[in-house]
Amino acid sequence: MCGITGIYYKNRERAVDGADISIMRDTMVHRGPDDAGIYLSGNVGLGHRRLSIVGLSSGHQPMSNEAGTVWIVFNGEIYNYPELKITMESKGYRFRTQSDTEVIIHLFEEYGENCVHHLNGMFAFAIWDKNNRRLFLARDRLGIKPFYYAEVNGALIFGSEIKAVLAYPGFQTDCDRDSVFEYFLFRAVSGKRTMFEGVRSLLPGHCLLVTEEKTVAKQYWEHCSRQPLVFTFNEAVERLEELLVDAVRLRLMSEVPLGTFCSGGIDSSLVTAIAAKAIGHPINTFSVGFYESDFDEGYFARLVSSEYGTNHHELKLTNKEYAQLLPDLIYLNDEPLNFQNSIHIFAISQLAKKHVTVVLTGEGADELFFGYPRYKIPQLVSNLKRFKLIAGFILKNVGTILNDHRIEKLLYFLDKDLSDIIKCNAAVNKEELIDQIMIPGIFKKDLSYRNELFESIFENIEVLECLSLQDQLTYLVSILNRQDKMSMGASVEARVPFLDYRIVEFANLLPGSLRMKGHTSKLLVKEVAKKYLPMEVVNRKKSGFGVPLKTWLQSKGGMAELIEDTMFDSDGQDYFDRNYLLKIYREHRSGKKDYSEMIWTVVNFILWKKCFKI
Repeated sequence: MCGITGIYYKNRERAVDGADISIMRDTMVHRGPDDAGIYLSGNVGLGHRRLSIVGLSSGHQPMSNEAGTVWIVFNGEIYNYPELKITMESKGYRFRTQSDTEVIIHLFEEYGENCVHHLNGMFAFAIWDKNNRRLFLARDRLGIKPFYYAEVNGALIFGSEIKAVLAYPGFQTDCDRDSVFEYFLFRAVSGKRTMFEGVRSLLPGHCLLVTEEKTVAKQYWEHCSRQPLVFTFNEAVERLEELLVDAVRLRLMSEVPLGTFCSGGIDSSLVTAIAAKAIGHPINTFSVGFYESDFDEGYFARLVSSEYGTNHHELKLTNKEYAQLLPDLIYLNDEPLNFQNSIHIFAISQLAKKHVTVVLTGEGADELFFGYPRYKIPQLVSNLKRFKLIAGFILKNVGTILNDHRIEKLLYFLDKDLSDIIKCNAAVNKEELIDQIMIPGIFKKDLSYRNELFESIFENIEVLECLSLQDQLTYLVSILNRQDKMSMGASVEARVPFLDYRIVEFANLLPGSLRMKGHTSKLLVKEVAKKYLPMEVVNRKKSGFGVPLKTWLQSKGGMAELIEDTMFDSDGQDYFDRNYLLKIYREHRSGKKDYSEMIWTVVNFILWKKCFKI
C-alpha cells in the first residue's frame, strides 16, 4: 500500500522538475512511511511513497522492466500475483524482485492496456511507456484505491490523494459549486467530480491513456454484464462460501502482521471467523465504540473473539476525543467527511497500527446482498400509497412524537414517484431543507451523473437490483474512500474480501429473491454465517456503526462546542442563511427536532473550506 503521484507535460520539450514531484509526493508520507522514490525522464515525472507489505526488501518504486523502457508507480495489492508470475515466467519474462509490482510491468509488456483484466486486487497505478511515449493510468474495478487527476496548462497531474494534486506549483482551485448541492443532499460527490474545481476522480473500473495528442478514458469492467445465474438457494450458499473463503485466503497474503476489524456486525465477524480458521493461530481483532450503550457493539465483537480465541483490542471514544479528531481528519480525507463514523475508522486504525500493518474488513456485503434497511423503502411506500391520506396522517404524528428520521423519510417519499425514491434512497438531507439554509443562486442542482446512471440501469431490472447497482457505483465508492483515507492516515492497509470482483459478479447475477426474502435481507450471507458464528451474532439487528451525535449536540462541550465555534464562522457566510442555521441549531438543542445530519454536513463543509483555504 502506497501513495503515488506524477506529472506529464504534453510538450516533450518541457522538463519535469524533481522538486515539484518531491513536494507532491511528500504530502502523503502517512501513506508510505517506509520508503520513497522519484523517476524523471524529460517531460515525465513519477513519485512514490511506500508502506512495505509484500517483497519487503525488493519493492522500491518507481520500478522498471530490465530495459528501463516501462516504468511504474503502483498503490495497492495484487492478490493473484504468484500465479501471474508463474504464467509470465513461462512466457520468458524474468523477475528481479518478489513484489507484485513487477508482475504488472510484465503484464503490460505482454498485454498492453488489457493487463488490467488479469488482476485480482485493489490498485491504482501509472505506467510510463517510454518507447511509445504514452502514460497509462488505471484504477481497480470497485474503486477500493483512490486516483485523482487534473489537466492544467498542458500538464496532466495525478495522485493517490487530492492534496498531492493541489501541491503542484501554481495549481489554483476553488470549491466546485456544481458539486455543492449533491454533497449536501447525499454527503458525497459521485462520478468524476470532486469538491475541488478542476480535480477529477478516475472512475472505478476505468483507465486513462494519455499521449501528447489526447487523453482518452476507457471503461474496462462492468458490474453486471452477463445473463443471470440459475442457482438453487443451497447451491448459491455453497458458491458464496467457496468464493468468500478463497477471497479471504488471498487477502491473508502478507509479510507483516495482519488482523481484522471486527465490529460485531455479521459481515466483519464472518470475515474474522474465516480468517481465524485459515490462519490457525490467534489473530488480532479490533473494535471501536462509545460509552453510550446504545452505540456500543463491543459485546458482539467480544462474542466472536471468544469463539475464535482472537487477541481482541477495544477502543471507546468520548465526545471530546471525537471532536478533537474531526478537523484534522477532514484534511486527511481531502474533502468534507462523508460519514460520521469516519472518525471511528481512523481511531481504530491508530489502535491497530500498534499491533499490525494489514487488516481485513467487512465492507461491501450490504450493497451486494441488499443489507440496508432503506432498500425496503420502495415497497413500503408502495404499500402505504394505497392508503395515502391515512398513512400520511399517522406517519406525520408518529414522526413528531418519536422524532425519528426514518419515519420522516417514509413520509417524505410518500409524495415522490418511484424514480425519485430510487435515486434519492441514499440521501441524508432533504432538498427543501437545503434550499432553506443555502443562499439562493449559490449553486445549481446538478445530479447529472446520478441521473445518467439511473437511466442506464433502470430498464429491465428489479427495483432492489437497481438500488444495489446504484449504491455500488456511488455510495460504496464513498465508503471505500473513507476506509482508504482513514486507515492509510494511520499507515494501515485495509483489505475488503467481499469486494473480490468474483463475488461482485456472482452477487449481481443472482436474482433478488436469493438476496432478500420478505423483510429478511442478506439471505445468503446469513446462511453462510450460520456455519461460522454464534446465532446471537447472525440474528442481531443491524446497527449501522452509528455515532451518538444527536445527544452530543444537545450536551455541553465536545461536538456541541465545536459546532458553536464553527457553524457561524465567516467561512460559511457566502453560502448559508445564518439566521436559518441558528434556527435549526436551537431547535435541535431543545430536542424539538433532530437536525444532526444537516448540522454535521454544514460544519464539515465549513471546516473543509477553512482547512483548504477556499
